[in-house]
Parts: sequence; C-alpha cells; structure tokens
Amino acid sequence: MSDQTSRRIQLSLERAYELHQRAMDASSCGITIADGSQPDIPLIYANQSFCSITGYSLDETLGRNCRFLQRDDRAQQGLQTLREAVRAGRRCTVTLRNYRRDQSMFWNELLMSPVIAADGRVTHFVGIQTDVTVRRNAEEALSRESAVLEHTVRELRETQMMLVHAEKMNALGQMVAGIAHEINNPLSFVNSNLYSLRDSIQAVFAAYTALETLIVRTGSTASPEDVRQVREQADLDYVLSDVDDLIRASLDGLHRVKGIVHALRTFARLDEAEFKFASIEECVSSALMIAAGEIGSRIQVHLDLGRLPLFYCSPAEINQVFLNLIVNAAQSIRGVGEIRIRGRDLADAIEVVIEDTGAGMPPEVIQQIFTPFFTTKPSGEGVGLGLAIAWRIVTERHHGTIHVQSQPGSGTTFTVVLPKEKAS
Repeated sequence: MSDQTSRRIQLSLERAYELHQRAMDASSCGITIADGSQPDIPLIYANQSFCSITGYSLDETLGRNCRFLQRDDRAQQGLQTLREAVRAGRRCTVTLRNYRRDQSMFWNELLMSPVIAADGRVTHFVGIQTDVTVRRNAEEALSRESAVLEHTVRELRETQMMLVHAEKMNALGQMVAGIAHEINNPLSFVNSNLYSLRDSIQAVFAAYTALETLIVRTGSTASPEDVRQVREQADLDYVLSDVDDLIRASLDGLHRVKGIVHALRTFARLDEAEFKFASIEECVSSALMIAAGEIGSRIQVHLDLGRLPLFYCSPAEINQVFLNLIVNAAQSIRGVGEIRIRGRDLADAIEVVIEDTGAGMPPEVIQQIFTPFFTTKPSGEGVGLGLAIAWRIVTERHHGTIHVQSQPGSGTTFTVVLPKEKAS
C-alpha cells in the first residue's frame, strides 16, 4: 500500500471518528461505554451531554464505575434490576436516583445494552442516560393531585350520602306527618265513640236497674205503663240506635287505620324482592295514601288508570318516584287545586302522566329540574335531590324516560314511561 493510499485511509478514518464524536456530542442524552471485560466495568467513553447532565468532567468520569453517580443511595430497587441484567448480559431499562457533582439529585432513565462479540462474549456495555427529573416531578405532582382528588371525591361521596339521607329524612318527615294525620282522624272519632258508647251502656244498665227495682217493689203486678215510663226516661230507643251507629263508625275508622297501615307496608315493600312484577295502580294508590297529609282537603285528586298490566320493576323505588312527583305537585299548588293522574298501556311500556294546576315553572328552572341539589324551595325544606333521585330510578334503574312540561301559571305535567318487561 502506498503512502498516499495510507494517508487517504487515515484521513477518512479521522473524519469518520470526528463525525461520530460530533454526533455523539450532539445527542441530548448522556452516552457512555463501559469495558465489560474488566472486573469493575469502568467507563471508557462518555459524551459531552453526560458531562452536562452530571456536572462531572471527562477526567473525573473515565476509569470509574458508573455507580459513583448513586453515592450512598444503593438500596434502590432499580439497581438490583440493573445488576442482574449486567450479570446476565441482557438489555434493561431502569430509572434511578443519581446525584450530580454539586450534590443535587436528578432522575436518570438508563437504557443499558450489552455489546456482544462474535464468540458470544460481552465485551462492553453501552449506557444511554436521559434526565427525566421534570417528567418524574410532574408524575409525582400528578400522583399527589390524584390522591387529593380521590380524597375529595371520597368526601363528596360521603357528602352526597349525607344529603341523600337528608332528603330521605325529609321525605320520611312528610310521610310520617301524612300518616299521623290520616291515622289521627279515625282514631279520634273511635276514641270519641267509645266514650259515648260507655255513656250509652251506662244508660242501659241504669234502665235495667230501674226495671229490676220496679219489679222487686211491685212484685209481678207492674203495669205496661210503668215499664214504658222507665223506657222513655232512659231513652232506650235512641240509645240502642246510637250504639249501633257508634259501633259501625268505630269499625269503619279501624278499617281506615288498617288500610293506612296496609298502604304504608305496600309503599315500603320491605318483604319483597328488589325487582318483581307489580301494579301501577297499587304503586300510585300507596303513594297517594302516604302523601295524604300534603294533599289534605284542598286538593282534588282525579285517577284515571284503567286496567293496566303488571310491569317489571323495583316497587319500593317506583313508589318513591310517584311520591316525589305527587308531593311536588301538591306543594306547587297554592290554595285549592287539582292533581290528575292517568295511565296508558303502550306497546311495550306503561305511561303515567301526573298533571297539576300549580304555579308552573319557567324554562330556566325546567332545564335544571333533574339536576342534583337544585331546588326552588326555601332553605330547610329540601336539598334538591327528590327529582334527581326520581330521574335516576326511572332512567338508570328501569331504563325508562321521564319528561316535564310546564309554563308559569299553567301548572306542570310529568310524563313517566316505564318498560313492561325486564331490560335485556
């Protein structure tokens, strides 16, 4: 080989090495090469980015094992993974806490790859280091924020449970007031009748005593006129008629109490499976009985349910829906008014319409009527969950629909459509 050819090859190699060096230094990642044939696997090459990332010069880096970047922080999980990969001569990626020359910590994402000779021996290890401190700090910040968010969500759920409980207690208060009112009326006249019945029985015994005294005094010679006078003085004809009326009225009152208790049991559905086939008429009737205290005598209720088929539902939840709608209708009516409830058998569903002659609602209220915690009632009279719960029961639990139409001064109409069969 001539000197000129040798010179040309040397120049070409120098240019190639210079290009390789510039390319390595142009990388934003730290690049190192360690000698895998030496016991301590020292670094024999490091690019400029490695020096920039770590703060160490080439003189302070070459000839040392890269463990100097960990200092005394040797209990990291990633280090064990790295050691096992080096021993096995396989590639691995780990994220380590490394320390710069100025003692500051940074997160180093290290990709380590073995260089394998033709005979299968591992001769060198190439390491590519990326400073991921900003990303890792962002991940940790996100994790902390997620933990805070999770805690907040948990608190919101607890608050929601408390508010739902408050709404249930509010509905329970209305229900108890209605039941107390309805039971108090028949019990009041049963109580009054029993006092009157006691007086009547005492009058009968007084008449009997008078007749007995008359017979004893006169023997068997008492005249019919004497007996008639005793009967008239005790007013036995009226007493006997009144006793019959008192007993009939008392039995009627007790029958009403029994009906109220039956309606309460039907409304609660405590002894039934969650979902079953039930009657719309029974659900509406029990809800009306529970809401009687809110309806009172000022509101006329018109029922037009006809003979509707059974439908698959959770009766207790459907009862709650009708109770919420009926109570809202009654509360929207100032003074006297009417509530009309009608049902219709559709092809695969049952439609129930509840219409009132109340104050109605403007469009901006209608848009939020099913939003949780939205209420137009004064503070202390509800937390705005009644219609939101009704919407969830109808749409999510029963796969039905619920719509509202209303105008200020023209009343409100709720239309509930419930599938007859179990949703597939």
